[in-house]
Amino acid sequence: MDIELRHIHKRFGPIHANNDINLTFKGGRIIGVLGENGAGKSTLMKILSGFQPADSGEILVGGRSVHYVGPQSAIQFGIGMLQQDPLDVPAFTVLENFIYGHGSGLGMNRKKARTQLNIINRRFGFDLDAETPVSQLTIAQRQQLEIGRLLTLGVRTLILDEPTTGISSEQKELLFEALHEISQHDGMTVLIVSHKLEDVVALCNEVVVLRAGKVVGERQMPATTKQLVAMMFGEELTVQTKEQQAIKEKRTSDREIVVLERVSLREKRLHIDNLSMRVYAGQIIGLAGLDGSGQELVMRACVGLAKTHGGRVLVEGRDMTGRPY
Repeated sequence: MDIELRHIHKRFGPIHANNDINLTFKGGRIIGVLGENGAGKSTLMKILSGFQPADSGEILVGGRSVHYVGPQSAIQFGIGMLQQDPLDVPAFTVLENFIYGHGSGLGMNRKKARTQLNIINRRFGFDLDAETPVSQLTIAQRQQLEIGRLLTLGVRTLILDEPTTGISSEQKELLFEALHEISQHDGMTVLIVSHKLEDVVALCNEVVVLRAGKVVGERQMPATTKQLVAMMFGEELTVQTKEQQAIKEKRTSDREIVVLERVSLREKRLHIDNLSMRVYAGQIIGLAGLDGSGQELVMRACVGLAKTHGGRVLVEGRDMTGRPY
């Protein structure tokens, strides 16, 4: 099913997040949607999936102009989105989440739903037990559950936001096989928002690149990560020489200000294990990662605002593990 976006605009105050976006996504294709942080790709996907309204513009599904309000309305037109943190109900079982969103709600025929779940399991190699609470599932299993649910709701365009974050290489391989299956055999359109260019190279048939709210490039795959970086940033990033890197890493002091020794942290579904780090006087250290990767939790642990589940936090040589200061 082809999807066409015409003259999509979206503003947040002075920021023009989507500026006259015109794109066509063909059925049976896996398309990477790329761009640096703030490029507008997530906003565009939220508009397409009904999580956010556009200020102006038009969406065509199968050549027909459609208007919808909310993700449930978008699903009725065959467009569904798998969020980076799947929108499930942890207290419900797998089966209850699987049937959530159907017209009859939790009153849907459970025998029929269980049969559909088993079909999904067999087809894609998933291992979803109907009676297991979702709170006990891994991120990968929660993704599998949401993909199965969206497919049974009739979705023909599937959007995935950073789908390989927090899953193992084996789980990623299983996910990629499922996405290839639904695109090649079912003719579905699959849109992938990802910062992991190696995943885009391995999975996608084509890419679309946004920069500062505008489409700046489209190309068919294959392409190298170097070529994709050049499209995203407008230039090729240079690799530092060993001499340049040594100058950058040179310390002005050997005085240790903050030391983390094999620190383990827990917060909801986020686990950080055996983190070690040394910060010296005069240094500026950046913690990089996607939202929810644990940067804030680490900072809170450094100042005694987060409980540690292992390891030590030292401040100027004093053991401050677990102590508010």
